[in-house]
Amino acid sequence: MAALAALGGVSGSAVSLVGAAVHAAIGLPGGLQFMAGIHVLWLILAAGLIRKPGAATMTGLLKGVVELLSGNPHGLIAVLMSALAGLTVDLVWVLAGRRERVALFVLAGGMGAASNILIFKLVFSLPSHRVVNLGLAVVTGVAFLSGALLAGVLGWSLIHALRRAGVVGAQGPSLHE
Repeated sequence: MAALAALGGVSGSAVSLVGAAVHAAIGLPGGLQFMAGIHVLWLILAAGLIRKPGAATMTGLLKGVVELLSGNPHGLIAVLMSALAGLTVDLVWVLAGRRERVALFVLAGGMGAASNILIFKLVFSLPSHRVVNLGLAVVTGVAFLSGALLAGVLGWSLIHALRRAGVVGAQGPSLHE
């Protein structure tokens, strides 16, 4: 979990810094939400490899601390976002009975990535105006799709490849679904 958190924290800070630069340069609303799945990939890998309740949450918390210490422009909010994303991934897995299906990876990745929009809405006290809500819905959808693809599908593929290669044990049901 610590290795995944370190990799995720450093890569997350890099993605966040690029997002801040893009936002400053062209004012792109939502930053780089189309890359939100990269933040959640490490949490999906932790949940899929460790296969214990709380693995994604703990990895997310550690990842957020690494992001904070490595200069993420969001500061303490990065810790909250990563911890909530990990908790979301764990909740999806627990509620689904921890089955190893690609659809579960996709749902967990999408929900984990979309959860960071909730933190922004709460922390920045965005008004409940129709235009703001529509913008948040669009950004949340983009984050969900990013998480579904970059965290869910890519995470499932990486875990499946690691198991086929014999790098990690094939515990529990197979990933052929």
